[in-house]
Amino acid sequence: MASKTGLNYGLNDLPPWPRNLLYGLQWALIFLPTLAIISGISVNYLGIREEESVLFFQRMLVVTGTLMILQTLWGHRLPLLDGPSSALLLSFVIIAPQGLPAIQGGMLAGGLFLLLLSAFGLMRYLQRFMTDNVVGVILILIAVTLLPYLGPMIIQTRPGEPGDIVVFVVSLIVMGAIAFFSYRLKGFPKTISLLLGILLGTLLLALAGRAAFPDLARAPWFSIPAPFFPGLPRFSFAASLSFLVAYVAVIVNGVGSIYSVGEVVGKNETEKRVARGIGLTGVGGLLAGGCGVIGTVSFGISPGVILVTRVGTRYAVTVCGFLLLGLAFFQKALALFSAIPFSVIGSAMLAGMAAQVGAGISVLTRSGRPLDGRDYLVIGIPILLGGTVPFLPEAFFQTFPPELQALVKNGMVVGILSVLLLEHLVLRGRAK
Repeated sequence: MASKTGLNYGLNDLPPWPRNLLYGLQWALIFLPTLAIISGISVNYLGIREEESVLFFQRMLVVTGTLMILQTLWGHRLPLLDGPSSALLLSFVIIAPQGLPAIQGGMLAGGLFLLLLSAFGLMRYLQRFMTDNVVGVILILIAVTLLPYLGPMIIQTRPGEPGDIVVFVVSLIVMGAIAFFSYRLKGFPKTISLLLGILLGTLLLALAGRAAFPDLARAPWFSIPAPFFPGLPRFSFAASLSFLVAYVAVIVNGVGSIYSVGEVVGKNETEKRVARGIGLTGVGGLLAGGCGVIGTVSFGISPGVILVTRVGTRYAVTVCGFLLLGLAFFQKALALFSAIPFSVIGSAMLAGMAAQVGAGISVLTRSGRPLDGRDYLVIGIPILLGGTVPFLPEAFFQTFPPELQALVKNGMVVGILSVLLLEHLVLRGRAK
């Protein structure tokens, strides 16, 4: 079914269930490494034992899967991945010495803050600030700020190691194959181009002896995350303030993601989608606080995935949410998913981000008016500034108050705030 936006499946199209299952699997394969990395960082700073780290990951899968289902069906109702926020992860790490109860209290305070903003209709004032320059920059920023993380993935580097040339060659093959599949294939095969690239890359790395497969016999079939709620939260001023500031970054990130994916699947009722999406993100914060994990935010990588696969239906992401929810209980399936090499996932994401950069350029130039000197600065400074932040030394960020580190350490948030300030305040007033 072709949509008016040029997609094989539009926003509200419901593909046949076998195809939709594959589309959901495609989303899940791209998303699981991010969940695994964030979970690993969290348990490391909490200093918990191995068996408890499995329980933590299970809880995170339950929260993430549940929120993804709720968002795609009743929240923003867009094909957006919703997962643990990097801004909230930073506050999580900062508050970790105070213990998990303090983290729970801070997360609950932040989630309630977002829920109240949505309930009182305050999110509707954001729409006027989302000009073509702002939305185009956000699309490009998402890709640029991911590069410091995707780069090491595609060469499979570790601390103190130079990387693996064989893995890098396979990564290049995967990117080229995904581009070829997306451009040359027709019909259904075109819509699973990312999945085909991931399978090809995994096979090549296995043949090269660079892929490790788990011992499925040792993994249990079924496991219930218990206790599901680790204990009672404890509210402290420092933790609550840190998470409230971090949730400002979550708002900026979430709103930017909703507007950017709207450029791909078609913009309609954006104001209502923002209000519902941010409100449910607040609900996610409350659920995450109760479970002692990290709250969610809408991920900006989604437009790139849609542009490569030409599948813009929100129901594929709903299926992804159900898959994540199921993986929390079925450990053998989770072990099998975890066998996909991170380098292959990084290559697939790079291909998606390449398409997203093109979409950003298209938004910036769609008015037909030539860009002028003001536009160059409004567009260029935020992209370069946001792309520079991930390369700054950790010691620099520690010179800021702990409550502000969640903002200044997030390149995407810095870039979005910069383009908003330049577009609407610092360089405001030039006739379009």
